[in-house]
Amino acid sequence: MFEIFIGLIFLGVFAGLLSGFFGIGSGVILVPAYVFLFDYLNFRAEVIPLLATGTSMTTMAFTLPVASYTHYRNGKVNFNFAKKMILIAFLATLLGRYLALFMESETLQQIIAISLILAAVQIAFDFKPNRKNSSTSIFELIVVSGSIGIITSFVGIGGGILLVPYFTYKGLNMHEAIGTSSIMGFSIAVAGATGAFLFNPSEAQELRFVIGSAYIPAVLVAGLTSMYFARLGANISANTESKMLKQAFAILVIIAALRVFYITYV
Repeated sequence: MFEIFIGLIFLGVFAGLLSGFFGIGSGVILVPAYVFLFDYLNFRAEVIPLLATGTSMTTMAFTLPVASYTHYRNGKVNFNFAKKMILIAFLATLLGRYLALFMESETLQQIIAISLILAAVQIAFDFKPNRKNSSTSIFELIVVSGSIGIITSFVGIGGGILLVPYFTYKGLNMHEAIGTSSIMGFSIAVAGATGAFLFNPSEAQELRFVIGSAYIPAVLVAGLTSMYFARLGANISANTESKMLKQAFAILVIIAALRVFYITYV
């Protein structure tokens, strides 16, 4: 078990840096790592997807508050968007965790794979209109935050991969988009963690150290480790040029999309 402990520490370091730097929940790293861990621990195959996503979102509930506060302290959060979207995203994520109990994991992976690859193409090739669309309506924000909350709850990510492109399209610079995404991701992670504790597959009830659909040792080790490095990642982000940041984020999205396609079809 010592090697698992060391692996979770390194996972927490990497997840924290990603969360702070990119304003995401780092689920694109946590979910596949937890799938590998639970397979290594010989958990039943049918419960692994829900346990991986539930444990991922519970881990992010440790990481994202630190990253969010650091972005806020650096003046990189746009509350005009956040205050109108955060409650809807929270409720939608909670609903998504419940609906995930009744859906096939392959269907969920296909949905997110398509979403990620479209986002990756958009960011990598920078397709955009001649001017950004800074106008918003309450209806639009409800639809966007609700949709992202449900999608991210299905696959255990914090939503930054979808939120950052949306915020940049709405006129925020890259640093503001990442900081605002981090605040939104915190809401999504808390809702996901709440759903993970409330809604769990019956097969998981017999597993040791599992509460709801969260594996507590992984949450504690990776989550606590990630807290310091989330602050470090956020500070690095605030002092990195916007162009370089956008290129790095595009690479991350492409990797995430390829990872999801691999899990789905291989």
